[in-house]
Amino acid sequence: MKVLNGAHLRRRIFFVLGNLAVCGLIIVGLVLPLNTLFAGRDSYIADQRQMLARLQAIAAQAPNVSAIASDTTAQLQGGEFLAGPNENVISAELQNRLKAIAEGAGARSRATQALPQKTIGQIKYSGSRIEIYGPLQSIQRAVYAIESAKPYLFIMGASIKAGSSMSRPGVQEEPTIQAQLEVFGAVQGKGHER
Repeated sequence: MKVLNGAHLRRRIFFVLGNLAVCGLIIVGLVLPLNTLFAGRDSYIADQRQMLARLQAIAAQAPNVSAIASDTTAQLQGGEFLAGPNENVISAELQNRLKAIAEGAGARSRATQALPQKTIGQIKYSGSRIEIYGPLQSIQRAVYAIESAKPYLFIMGASIKAGSSMSRPGVQEEPTIQAQLEVFGAVQGKGHER
């Protein structure tokens, strides 16, 4: 066994300390940045996986979106909305439709009048006021026919009063009813007009 002298021992200590310093510099200068780089890449990959999962979930909804779009197109073509080249034509067609419905139900039309367009939410409505009169049953049938018609129509205002009945002696007639109805229908958007 060799006995080490002081100078030789110091050189060995400096050698070991130098090697430890070099190893420390390698760890600080190379290994830690690589570790940080890989950790950042792992985080980036995890974020990209989450985004991919969201995009795949959105893509999975494509059949539902297509079905809704085709339903909307079918509804637009199915006559659920009032349609025409401009507001005046739509209003005139609505007035003619209301007269025909009322007369088909047995009521008589006195007058029709266009009402200003309304916008509720994002839906535009075109409206007409119609004055009808006749027996109670015919007014009831007319109201039912209006509310169950296609395109869908909505009675948003009504004024009903008893009318005069011209009864002849010995003949019993049903009293007449006068009704003033404010009827509106949703207008088909410009991008969907036929």
